[in-house]
Amino acid sequence: MTGTARGQSSAERVVAGLALALFWCAFASLAVGLALWVTDHGSQAGALLLMGGMLGLLLMPLLRLFETLVSAIRQGDRLTFAATLAVLAILGALTIRDAVKLR
Repeated sequence: MTGTARGQSSAERVVAGLALALFWCAFASLAVGLALWVTDHGSQAGALLLMGGMLGLLLMPLLRLFETLVSAIRQGDRLTFAATLAVLAILGALTIRDAVKLR
């Protein structure tokens, strides 16, 4: 994400900015959560911050997948669109499968 923004659409720049903001929020959340957890093992706030930071890091690839999906639609690239939908469907199916196992 260094360099100029030449060749990027405004949507791509927005997604790149969101990904960068998400990364730094997740990083800060993990750092503060870890500090709270180390100082007080029973801290609910530390555990919540750690989980939130991990969730933020996990959402970054999904953000990129949705950006790829929108870009494929805009460019009329059916192969990329189909492949991205397949990846999202697989991720959704695995998430639902794992959520059912937790019950």
